[in-house]
Amino acid sequence: MEASQQAPQLRTMQDLAKEAYQVQNACNLAGVIKGMDRAMMDLRRLEPSLGTSAYNTHPLMVMWADKIASLTGSQTDTHAVMRAYNWCGEQGAF
Repeated sequence: MEASQQAPQLRTMQDLAKEAYQVQNACNLAGVIKGMDRAMMDLRRLEPSLGTSAYNTHPLMVMWADKIASLTGSQTDTHAVMRAYNWCGEQGAF
């Protein structure tokens, strides 16, 4: 099998923790979201017996979600989420 065809190596929990810490300096929301998706997939492989709530509230996911909240301004602007809900309503979402 050629190097380009090899399956990606599973990251360790330490690898995931380092990445979750390092992402706190990120500024690209799309990249953060893609990285969070990869981290969740790896977490599910490492801890297959956890349930949905445990995955959602795992410290790794809290770190990623915190960064997303920071980049979207919803972490510091207490009305940002309500404005987003209102906007969705104005677009006919509900």
